[in-house]
Amino acid sequence: MKIRTALILAAALCACACSKHPVPPRFTTMALDTLLCRNGNSCQVDYRFLSIENTAKSPALELIEQANIGYFFQLEEFSGTAGEGAAAFLNDILNNYLPEGNAPKGGQYEISVESEASVQDSLLCYIITRAGYTGGAHGMYGTQCHTYSLTDGFELSLADLFSAEELQRLDGLIRKGIAEQYGASTDEELTRAGFFPEYIAPTENFRITPEGITFYYNPYDIGCYALGAVEVPISKSELGIR
Repeated sequence: MKIRTALILAAALCACACSKHPVPPRFTTMALDTLLCRNGNSCQVDYRFLSIENTAKSPALELIEQANIGYFFQLEEFSGTAGEGAAAFLNDILNNYLPEGNAPKGGQYEISVESEASVQDSLLCYIITRAGYTGGAHGMYGTQCHTYSLTDGFELSLADLFSAEELQRLDGLIRKGIAEQYGASTDEELTRAGFFPEYIAPTENFRITPEGITFYYNPYDIGCYALGAVEVPISKSELGIR
């Protein structure tokens, strides 16, 4: 297993020693339930942002908190507090879905965002779930996972955790997991089940767990909307880890 300097993959995946003792995060929830209205249109906004309250104790936690604010409130290159991020988020909703002027009236939209977190050894896994309706034929939902090193605050990719050879092996394990869940092992069977076989591959949308690793595929990632979200857990034993 490929391990970066000063990084432990996770107790769930391997038992290693680390020279640093990262500061464990303490969480608090920032919540809002509000109805935004403008020009005959409305949008119900509910969010539960899991914030790290002890960022002053660790530069790594400060980096992670800033990244989480950007991801949660969908703000690119944002620098500011969670409260400022929330204000920018609401302003974007007003401008995008409840614009001024001669926009059509009667639109009723919903946006719900929640987050949770778990710590596995020196890793923090931060999970954001979204659901809502902002126009079109149907609502949308999805899960977004981010994994950070508590030692340095950097977000980790699969390439930080697995070698190229191991990534190739993961591809086969993911297909095996899908085949077991959906009874579809060939490309033809996968297509009939609603999958896009050519898009099935390891995704950066993963979560480290005590049991192993779980890959999350949102609607349209590897299949049609009717297929729904797909979760593929891979155990430590499948990864060859005791």
